Amino acid sequence: MKIGTSALLFFALYAIYSWAGFLYPEGGAWYEALAKPPGTPPASVFPVVWGILYALISLSIVQLARSRQMDGETLLLFFINWAVVQVFTWLFVEKHLLLPAAADTVLVAYSTWLLIKMIRPRKRAAAYLLIPCLLWALYTVYLSWGVFLLNR
Repeated sequence: MKIGTSALLFFALYAIYSWAGFLYPEGGAWYEALAKPPGTPPASVFPVVWGILYALISLSIVQLARSRQMDGETLLLFFINWAVVQVFTWLFVEKHLLLPAAADTVLVAYSTWLLIKMIRPRKRAAAYLLIPCLLWALYTVYLSWGVFLLNR
């Protein structure tokens, strides 16, 4: 895969992963009024962190594609991971459904862990790029369940 094609793929993937953030950019006054667990960062941190994570995910996919290590099963798992990330944003920010959003964070963390486990034997660098995503997903599990429990 040529450099230009890789760059185009990277930016296309980044845009696709950022989709829900464009549709539902912030929680606004509703989010600010929620009781939050200890360690919750300011709302302005979330888009920055997710932007970095989307870049890492996109780079991981590009590395797999460039090394011809992307198969249908891995692509499907990336799609599932993308979908559950998008669903969280819709459930939490748009619909204010705290319990389903918290449950969804478990799916985000689990699908990220599965991706790392699946990719690591084929392309370690691509798997390691997803470790910050897993760590953030686990932190998001804590935050989301904390918000749910404090605001039910």
